[in-house]
Amino acid sequence: MSPTVFESRPLAFGLAAEVVTRLEEAHLEEPFSALDPRRTVRRVEAVLVNVGVASTVFRGGLDLIGAEVDHVWVAIDGQVVDASFPLFSEDFVDALRRFVAGDATAELLASAAAATSLSDRVLGLFPAPLRYLGQPVWSARGR
Repeated sequence: MSPTVFESRPLAFGLAAEVVTRLEEAHLEEPFSALDPRRTVRRVEAVLVNVGVASTVFRGGLDLIGAEVDHVWVAIDGQVVDASFPLFSEDFVDALRRFVAGDATAELLASAAAATSLSDRVLGLFPAPLRYLGQPVWSARGR
């Protein structure tokens, strides 16, 4: 099975308002972690279940152009929801590239993420030319 290459596109209009509101509430209660994306995925899935939205967890690569991160995220109807990484923050993306290369600490990465809000995270749209490439995790296959 070849990996899915995701396209950047907004969440469906009717879905976006409810999902974003609930994710914002969860993020304000406890910020989503860039250092523990698996826990973030579980939290996002719980929010989606509570609003009745089916999702699939994907594992694969986040191509940062010049570096690639082994990563996990949630997809809703083929749209990426990645609350872990605030990819709309240039400072965070720079810190993530440096972290992958071994030139930045986890503390620096966490600090760069802490300075962002949910609106900096991937909720359907993500900045070009970054790419998500992945496959459903075992628990999600065949649903």
